[in-house]
Amino acid sequence: MASPPLIEFRQVSKIYGEGEAAIRALDHVDLAIAAHEFVAIMGPSGSGKSTAMNILGCLDVPTSGDYVFQGIPTSGFDRGQLTLLRRHMLGFVFQGFNLLPRTSAVENVELPLIYRGMAVRERRERAREALALVGLTGREHHKTQELSGGQQQRVAIARAIVTEPALLLADEPTGNLDTKTSVEIMDLLTRLNREQGITIVMVTHESDIAAYAERLLRFVDGKLETEIEHRRRADHVL
Repeated sequence: MASPPLIEFRQVSKIYGEGEAAIRALDHVDLAIAAHEFVAIMGPSGSGKSTAMNILGCLDVPTSGDYVFQGIPTSGFDRGQLTLLRRHMLGFVFQGFNLLPRTSAVENVELPLIYRGMAVRERRERAREALALVGLTGREHHKTQELSGGQQQRVAIARAIVTEPALLLADEPTGNLDTKTSVEIMDLLTRLNREQGITIVMVTHESDIAAYAERLLRFVDGKLETEIEHRRRADHVL
């Protein structure tokens, strides 16, 4: 990578349990992801990919080794500092959308800005701009139950990017969507990566979805087994 890493794992291990019951979910993993990359993570069940994602999202911490964010080791961070890092530097997109059900699209999107204490007018404008970026202009006041699955995931993506995060983490973002809608969502993520420069790390179990990324990291038994760089599939469809 030409540019310095945005995020790094340095000999990261994660062990759950003790003694004979101990499970080594990650085993001395080294990885580096540069700013503006689009990286996919794959692996069978129990491979460590979800544990890696949780550590990247500061939802869990390594047992040993270090997670380095923008050159700063996070091993000395307390819970409050990890919360601030999540709030100000990370965006999350989940398989299940995780939207408030009886709330409008714009209200869902502005929620992270409420936690930051942003004034009403400014956060509403930022939320509208994020919805426009994901192609939902005119749907701002639709309630969650009035939107299709694909539109709900677009709202979730808008919510993830409204804070202008350094890193967007997407966990099976097309897992609840049909094939056509999955392609639309992946085209959107590709465009946000290319045009907005958003760094994306995505977990998926589908090879055709992983093909949209610039690089594939494959985990097996807690180890990073392969790193594959490829011309992403989206180059052929955009």
